[in-house]
Amino acid sequence: MGRHSAAAGSPVDRPLFLAPDFTLPSTPNVRWLFTLSDDETLEWFWDEWGAPPLEELTPLRKPRSSENNRHIPVTAYSMTMGDHICLESGLEHDLLRRVDRDPEVRLIVAQPLRLSWPRNKAGSRSRRYHTPDLLTARGNGEVTVWDARSEDRIDEDFRATVELTRRACHDVGWRYELFTGLGNAERLNLIWLHGFRKRPPWADQFEDQLRAATTTAGTTLGGLFALDDGTGRLISTVWHLIWRGVLAIDMAAPITKRTAVTVAKERANV
Repeated sequence: MGRHSAAAGSPVDRPLFLAPDFTLPSTPNVRWLFTLSDDETLEWFWDEWGAPPLEELTPLRKPRSSENNRHIPVTAYSMTMGDHICLESGLEHDLLRRVDRDPEVRLIVAQPLRLSWPRNKAGSRSRRYHTPDLLTARGNGEVTVWDARSEDRIDEDFRATVELTRRACHDVGWRYELFTGLGNAERLNLIWLHGFRKRPPWADQFEDQLRAATTTAGTTLGGLFALDDGTGRLISTVWHLIWRGVLAIDMAAPITKRTAVTVAKERANV
C-alpha cells in the first residue's frame, strides 16, 4: 500500500497545550483512508488524485455498543442531509445540532475518514490510528474535520492525536476543530429549537411580517409572540426562523420573553 507524506515546511507552530518534553514527529508520514459510496475503502493519495469526492463519502465505521465501549450510539436525523446519521455519543449529537442549523453547511458525514502515522518511538514500525467524529463542508468549499470529546476525557495521548490531526488537515487545506461541549443554556436552547427544524406549511404567511417586525430596535421574543392571532402558527414560525438562523438571538443565554430578537445580518437580504 502506498503512502502520502505531509507537506514539508508547513507553518504549523508547536501547540502550547502539550507537555514541554513531548515531541511530535516533524513531518509525520500520514495515510488517509476514505470509504466511498460503493463501500470501497481506499487509501487516498492527495498528490496524485487531489481532494476526495466529498459527496461520495460514507462512514468508515458503524458505531456499536458493547460492554467494553463506554459510548452509547445515537441515531439522529439531519435536516442538512435529509437522512439519519449514526453517531457515537450524546456529545456528537450536541455537535450535530449546532452544525445542522448552519445555513452554509451543505454536507455532514460521521466517522468520515481514518488517519494513521508512525508511532514516535525509535525503531518502531507500528502506526497509530485515529478516526475523527464528523466532517462538514460549507457552500464556499471550506471543509472541517471534527473531534468531539469532553474536557475530562482529554489526556496527553489524545492531545497529541489532536495536534497530528490538525497538522494533517492543514497540509491538505482543511480545517480541524475539537468540540468539547456546549454551555448549559446553549445546549438546552438547541434541544428546544430542534423541535422546530421542519418549516411549517404556513411559514410563508408570516416570514415577511416577522422580518419587518425585527427591524425595530428593542424587539423581543414576547413582542413577536404578541402578534400571533391565537392559533400559534406565527409563534411556531418564529421558533423555526430562529432555528434556521433567519432570526438571531443570544444562544448562550436562557430564552425568555425578554430575549432580544434581530434579523441575522448575513440573512437580512436573503
